[in-house]
Amino acid sequence: MNPHEIDLVTASAQRLAPVLPDVAHTFYSRLFALYPDLRDAFPAQMEAQEKKFGDSVAAIVAAIPDFPAFAETSERLARVHVAHRVTASQYAAVGPVLVDALAAHDPAWDAATRDAWAQAYDLLAESMQLSARP
Repeated sequence: MNPHEIDLVTASAQRLAPVLPDVAHTFYSRLFALYPDLRDAFPAQMEAQEKKFGDSVAAIVAAIPDFPAFAETSERLARVHVAHRVTASQYAAVGPVLVDALAAHDPAWDAATRDAWAQAYDLLAESMQLSARP
């Protein structure tokens, strides 16, 4: 990611911070509507999972400008996702759903912000998958 993309993601994350619980709810609602087979991989009561989602988004955004911190964060998330047997196709499916959920709650969303978040997710997903390799 270039510095401008990092700035766009950071600014968007600041706008989204007060509504991350809503973003998480939108994300999981859309994910399960599009991929109902994924619902069984999550707890029946989603409140704690939605909190983890918000905490993870905040941690990732905070780490993006600092590559060692980003690598550490992605490795930590990779371990969790390996334990849940997340596949490459699931990583690919989640990206657009995440970006759409973010867009639904960011009042200053535009094409450049969408592209920057997509780039951030792709970087994270790739890093997590590389970290998960034996």
